[in-house]
Amino acid sequence: MKKKFLSYYFCPECKGELVQTIYKEQEDKVENGMFLCKSCQQEYPIVNGIPRFTGELGQVKEHTAQSFGYKWEVFSQIDERYKKNFLDELRPLEYESFFRGKRVLDAGTGMGIPSYCMAELGAKEVFGIDIVDTIEIAHHNNKKFDQVTVAQADIYKIPFPRESFDVVVCVAVLQHLPDPQKAFEELLSCVKPGGTLIIWVYGKEGNAFVEHLVEPFRKLITRRLPVKATLILSYIPGILFQLVAKFIYKPLNLLKINWLPLNDYIVYRTSFDWKMNTHMVFDQLLAPLSYLFRREEVEQLFSHPEISEFVIRHHNKNSWTAYGTKNQNRIG
Repeated sequence: MKKKFLSYYFCPECKGELVQTIYKEQEDKVENGMFLCKSCQQEYPIVNGIPRFTGELGQVKEHTAQSFGYKWEVFSQIDERYKKNFLDELRPLEYESFFRGKRVLDAGTGMGIPSYCMAELGAKEVFGIDIVDTIEIAHHNNKKFDQVTVAQADIYKIPFPRESFDVVVCVAVLQHLPDPQKAFEELLSCVKPGGTLIIWVYGKEGNAFVEHLVEPFRKLITRRLPVKATLILSYIPGILFQLVAKFIYKPLNLLKINWLPLNDYIVYRTSFDWKMNTHMVFDQLLAPLSYLFRREEVEQLFSHPEISEFVIRHHNKNSWTAYGTKNQNRIG
């Protein structure tokens, strides 16, 4: 990590100021070192250029971190299709100009796709965090950007001061957490007054096939399997999905027949190759926790008294994109 980013991090436990000790450096970068909290004396190592703010995670968080960490190892290369998928999830936000000159928190960066895209779109600074040990993949994928830095951190305990970001982005994360409301509150606390919180989550509406067939299969079988076995199993439905999408759904839509289950979503996925669609299937099957949000549940999250100008969109009629502006004036 670049030295210029050291002062931005604060203790995730008490929000106290951190003191840095550098063990190994190279030009303007810190390779190894340590953060020490002035208030609670908690220590956090910097390993291979990445601050590590996670301790004992607990069984569910550990399972989630290991599962998604393995996924990012297997699907680790950012290409134009992955970027398109992320950017499409942001609409109706005018992302082409929205991030320019802003300080952004990418909460749940995975292999670093959101950070990469927002840096390309002109963000002034992008701070990516994720709970997974394979955060090195996001670090590697964004190494060409001077304005991007990443850290291993828990979304419930974000290692930054309150109200320190112009934009906080959290895509495909809340549905896999045991307490989405708590995570939402933590994310909102990091947004500056006048700043924006953006989320994308699985939707319940339009997802009957997933709810009644995919989810029972995940709960009863694949979440109990070794993650490598789930990946191997995913190739079968991944290939079937590709064939059905290209040779059934797409031709039928050309004939104006669009009433089949998940029509908009499956037709959308025809723009991606079989590998990315297998990635999508794997993502659906591997999570220890997976939740489908009703529209009113997303609206309830954004009904927070500190949020105004709320926007929600039914993305591909099976997921929710939502964003809101934090009030300029404090409550209370």
